[in-house]
Amino acid sequence: MNSNIILLTDLSYGIGLIGVAEYLERMKVADWLSESNAGMRDPRLESPEEEPARRKPELPKGEGAASGSGSSGGQGGDEDSSPYMQFLALKTWMFTAGDHDCYPSVPHGHFQRKTNKWPKLNPYIGRVFSGMHTENVSARLTRTEMKALWSDDDGPARVL
Repeated sequence: MNSNIILLTDLSYGIGLIGVAEYLERMKVADWLSESNAGMRDPRLESPEEEPARRKPELPKGEGAASGSGSSGGQGGDEDSSPYMQFLALKTWMFTAGDHDCYPSVPHGHFQRKTNKWPKLNPYIGRVFSGMHTENVSARLTRTEMKALWSDDDGPARVL
């Protein structure tokens, strides 16, 4: 699992998709997710205080929820139909191969539907963004959620 994060991080840095700061943060998170560091403190915490209260990000007003999970492809009349492979991870985050935007990462998850602009998930570090450079700390993925996301055979490492 964390070997997938390390491989994709090395590739992303090597071809210039990410800078040194993002590279170092992803590597710290990969180390934190490894079984040998089960007692390690969450590297995303900025202070030694307890983690913030967690809540699910709210679906933007006027948007529907995605109904299924798993991979799908093909074209159709639905606005979520795509010629690209897509899947719903953790029953919350829609990942689509060939997504035209690259913020906050490549790949990244959109909340429930690929047509929802915000919030977005950076799967490498588990941060959820409610806007450009605006993290929703209370929606940040836990260690357990990160492990579930990256251990799924159809997870972000397989979409690429």
